[in-house]
Amino acid sequence: MQLEISARSSLCLIIGDPVSHSLSPAMHNAAYAAGRLPFVMTGAHVRAEGLTDAIKGMRALGIRGLAVTMPHKVAIMELLDAVDPVAATIGAVNTVVNENGKLTGYNTDWLGILRPLERRTSLKGKRVALLGAGGAAQAALYACSTQGASVAIFNRSLDKAESIATRFDASVHPLENTEELSAFDIIINTTSVGMAPDIDASPIPQSALSRNQTIFETIYAPITTTLLTMSERVGATTISGHEMFLEQGVAQFQLHTGVKAPREEMEKIVRSSLGA
Repeated sequence: MQLEISARSSLCLIIGDPVSHSLSPAMHNAAYAAGRLPFVMTGAHVRAEGLTDAIKGMRALGIRGLAVTMPHKVAIMELLDAVDPVAATIGAVNTVVNENGKLTGYNTDWLGILRPLERRTSLKGKRVALLGAGGAAQAALYACSTQGASVAIFNRSLDKAESIATRFDASVHPLENTEELSAFDIIINTTSVGMAPDIDASPIPQSALSRNQTIFETIYAPITTTLLTMSERVGATTISGHEMFLEQGVAQFQLHTGVKAPREEMEKIVRSSLGA
């Protein structure tokens, strides 16, 4: 079904640095078309020094909503009129909604983590290792902690990891200590290691993985990263990053439009775009 665009269409943007790789416009526009909604999404490359002006532009142009990606998920919070309590607890925003000039920030990344995991296992009592300490890690920390898992953060910068760990009583470890990872039931990679064009890279070696683990990759391009390939090789349960991307997008769509998302259409376009 073709997306109809007119001067009455509500505009949404995905902002980030970089942003040209994002599948958010393809996914959301397919959903708008499926629901015959007067919306359109495109991308805007916004560098850190331009974020304040971008938010001013959102107000001035009456842009309906934002999808927010790296590196703006934390910095954008102080530029908004309100932040949803869940996003405030997580400490990161990936969705902004403009209601008559009032900009409110939300976080749907945590649902992108929670829903795929819940389809495989219960989080209660599980030991979870988070690789990285950025915005996606904060969402994963919230999702896992609130469901009864114990979480450890593995990161190169211990100070950065400790700044988010204290809110959820998580432990902190150097990312180099990969020998410790064998003790964990679930490993979630929230780093950018393995993202195109460096698709041969992995944040941890295969020796850190085992068949009894669930390995969750938050990178969605490529759909099968080197980490996932190694995980499959040892017999671990794997979750591709496209599942997180889809689930956070479903929740984001509903915040932007006020309409239930056509999940099947969104999944179809994501998998097709990734060649799956």
